[in-house]
Amino acid sequence: KGSVVTGDGSHHTISHIGNVQISMGSSSIPLKNVLVVPSVKKNIISVSKLIDDTQSSVEFTPSSVYVNDARTKKTFAEGTRKGD
Repeated sequence: KGSVVTGDGSHHTISHIGNVQISMGSSSIPLKNVLVVPSVKKNIISVSKLIDDTQSSVEFTPSSVYVNDARTKKTFAEGTRKGD
């Protein structure tokens, strides 16, 4: 199944690939073909995959993140930025 390389250059084995629902504020977003890497303790989201899978755009402010419908421009998920 392969591995992923993190920012420190270390390699981590992918155990499997699956589908998940992530919660952002009061909304839930489905993600398909998620790489499950047990040795990485934080959840890492590919912003480009998120916008491709959900037909959305992502906006970051100093304290928040917003996921907007690309067609209507309406926010359908939001969250608070922590420890990034």
